[in-house]
Amino acid sequence: MGSFKEIASMVGTIILMIAVFAGAYYVSKFVGKRYQPRNGVTRNISVLESQNVGKDKALLIVKAANRVFLIGTASHEFTLISELNPEDLIEVPEGNSMKKDFSAVLRSALLGKEKKQNEGEDR
Repeated sequence: MGSFKEIASMVGTIILMIAVFAGAYYVSKFVGKRYQPRNGVTRNISVLESQNVGKDKALLIVKAANRVFLIGTASHEFTLISELNPEDLIEVPEGNSMKKDFSAVLRSALLGKEKKQNEGEDR
């Protein structure tokens, strides 16, 4: 009789965890949709590039209403460093993007781990 209660408790805990994860997924999906541009309308402000230069410090290239600015950020402030000429910016083709999605990074890490294990077994 006691083992049935333990099993029921574990099953209940698993169901509760699944419900919490599903709820978090749908809430984040709902909130994410609210902060995206609607109907293909582009935003007037975008961060073109950022580079960390220290703890809580970064340089940002920001485009606002067809003007481009170099902005320095610290933990509690933004400082306009300079207005840039948009023609001087180097455009990186879409295919050469340095950003990778999580699944691609995970896949390459797992493949690299498998290769190392296979090399160790061959020796």
